[in-house]
Amino acid sequence: MTYLSGLLGLVAIAMMTTLVLLAIRRDRDMRRNAPALVVAGRAQAAAALAAPAESGQTTPPAVH
Repeated sequence: MTYLSGLLGLVAIAMMTTLVLLAIRRDRDMRRNAPALVVAGRAQAAAALAAPAESGQTTPPAVH
């Protein structure tokens, strides 16, 4: 039973590592293929977060 638990733990770690690596690769590919969209999206998100802080408004922006 101990060997089975150890093997299951190794499989879980390998699966999580694979998912993280795939997410990183996907993010890099998205940035490489559409850099203007990514930059514009980040600028818009930063502006949306900064605007309420400057105006003193405490309600969070609506999620689309």
